[in-house]
Amino acid sequence: MRRSDDVFFFTLIDFLLQVSFFGLLLFVVGQALRQTEETKRQADEKAQEQLFEATGVSSITELSDLLTKMAPLDKLRGTSDFIVNSGGPEAVKAAVAAASAAGGVHKVAQMQGQVTAMSERIAKLEGWGKVSCIPNITVNGKIQPKSIATVTVTDDMVSLDNPTPEMNALLRSMGLEFSAVQQLSLTSFRSTFSSIVVRQPECRYFLDVVTRTRYLDPMRAVWSAFRTQ
Repeated sequence: MRRSDDVFFFTLIDFLLQVSFFGLLLFVVGQALRQTEETKRQADEKAQEQLFEATGVSSITELSDLLTKMAPLDKLRGTSDFIVNSGGPEAVKAAVAAASAAGGVHKVAQMQGQVTAMSERIAKLEGWGKVSCIPNITVNGKIQPKSIATVTVTDDMVSLDNPTPEMNALLRSMGLEFSAVQQLSLTSFRSTFSSIVVRQPECRYFLDVVTRTRYLDPMRAVWSAFRTQ
């Protein structure tokens, strides 16, 4: 065999070996890519199954549509935090049901505003919660302040009945008789008994009350000097 034929033969063998190597390399790479795609497909299927079990929807697109209807996407985290801080989904459902039973959210807010306003008005009453100016009594095993009279409150009048000796003694200390204060207008009641608070700011006298008014102002006239029970 001539030398030129030997060179050609070895060159051909080298070429075939390189082709075989690159062919094998491409085969291995192809198999790896197919394996990667299969793994990704299986992972996607598993994630989709978990999504369906957790939310009842079968795709991310469907879930996104539902979440968008619930709230803007940039508000979803705040909505989630609100539900968690409110005790969870069941607690929120119970609160919504209670609000609906009370006439809706606007009705509840209106009622809450009225209660808050009433609480603020009562809190502003001077001397609210102070002790009785005379010793307490025991009724059915419970200690309570002793009332010195019964007051009947209407829209524009305040009437006193059933005076006790303590009531008569209080009036005498003011230079008054019971008959003079038995029925007074709201303004007269305030001015007549205003001196009691000045003389005894640390305590209050108590009255049994009968209310025949829908308004708060008549009761304020009584509360300016007495407490009711």
